[in-house]
Formats: sequence, structure tokens, C-alpha cells
Amino acid sequence: MARADASRVVALAIDESEHSDNAFHWYCDHIHKHGDYLLLIHIPESYDFTMASPAVVEQLLKELEERVDNLEKKYRDRLLNKRISGKFRTACGKPGEKIVSIAREEGATLIITGTRGLGKFRRTIMGSVSDYIVHHASVPVLVCRWKQKDDTKS
Repeated sequence: MARADASRVVALAIDESEHSDNAFHWYCDHIHKHGDYLLLIHIPESYDFTMASPAVVEQLLKELEERVDNLEKKYRDRLLNKRISGKFRTACGKPGEKIVSIAREEGATLIITGTRGLGKFRRTIMGSVSDYIVHHASVPVLVCRWKQKDDTKS
């Protein structure tokens, strides 16, 4: 199905984390409708190369490219297995800003993101991609918070 035929464009922010896996599966199990077009957005980690030698920079960029390619393949396979139309987009920059920007460009009607569950102090110091998306997106945002089961409780 071509994107022009899609009833909804849903943007899903992904990375290599379990949180992204959980968000993808939650979308598939609870939100997906026939005719949806799933826009998978990945913003890779950025590195400070100012002190690195050219050989180190080349190696890091090669590893990053391989990781992005593997992530794209993993999610493309999932789309095929679930028979969901969609595509994978990647960009460099600040993750929250890029996710919101790409979702707007692609006409997304909903953005879904996982959360790492940072504590208040760490979120204040490091910032939060999901917080940024919630406060800057012009469409509804679903933040999939996934708590691990506590095996110590019966």
C-alpha cells in the first residue's frame, strides 16, 4: 500500500533499546489499524570527534552505519511479518527535534515513543527525548512506559 492511500501516518521513534521493541509491539497489539502507514524514525547517537584520529573516526562511523543498517533490517522484517506498510527514516541531530521535524514533514497524525524511565534528577540533567516530543509536537504523542516485572514480589 502506498503512503498516499494510508488512512493514518503513525510515527514511531526507535533505537536499539528494549523500550523501542516494547513500543513497537504495543502499537501492533493495541493501536494498529488496517491501512496505517508506520513511519519508523531513528536518530543515531552523535559523537564528539574533535580529539579522535582519522582512523578512529572512520572506524566509529563504520560501526554506526552497520548498527543503523541492522536496525533498519530488523524493523523492515517486522513490518513485512506484520503486513504493515511503512518506511524507515534516519537523520543526524538532536533526537527530539529531529523526530518532531520528520513526523511533521511526513504528515504524521500520531507520534509514539518509548521511554527509558529516567529519574527526575537524571531527566533534569540529561533531558528527555520523550519530554521534548510531548512539548513540541503538533500532533498527539503516546509515550509507552514499560515497567519490568518485579520477580521479588509474589
